Amino acid sequence: MSEARKSRETTGRVNEERFDEDFAEPNWLSIPGTVIDRFRDQGLVLRWVRFQINGQDDYKNVGDRQADGWTFVDPNDVPEMMATSRIVSEGRFENCVVRGDVALAQASAKRMASRKEYYENRSRDMITAVNQQLMSQSNSAMPIHNNSRSTVTRGRTPSFND
Repeated sequence: MSEARKSRETTGRVNEERFDEDFAEPNWLSIPGTVIDRFRDQGLVLRWVRFQINGQDDYKNVGDRQADGWTFVDPNDVPEMMATSRIVSEGRFENCVVRGDVALAQASAKRMASRKEYYENRSRDMITAVNQQLMSQSNSAMPIHNNSRSTVTRGRTPSFND
């Protein structure tokens, strides 16, 4: 076998081995696992909070998130993200880690778990109340049977093609 053919086959094999992973579209809102783990160890969770909409500051959304307990992350706490993020240099949201129109925020993991439990219980109570009201309207001439099932599913993760 010729040397040229041998080297091409070897190169082809190396390329095939290099791309043995499944392709996944990049998520520009992903937060590195090391950052998530570091904040989790401190009892904090992270998420992106919209601070602008159509180029205008979104005071209402930011106010609502701050009332829920979210605060913006200091850029010094996430040096790994500076290559893919920018820091707001002026205005109300100065010194925030930003991607597009969202800023990185942190909150207490306990508070967020408590908030989630509160709203799950509230939702369950509302469903129970609706079902009780429905069943109270039932009579023997026209009985009502509630065979409904409730499931929660998450949709696809949004992707933005720029």
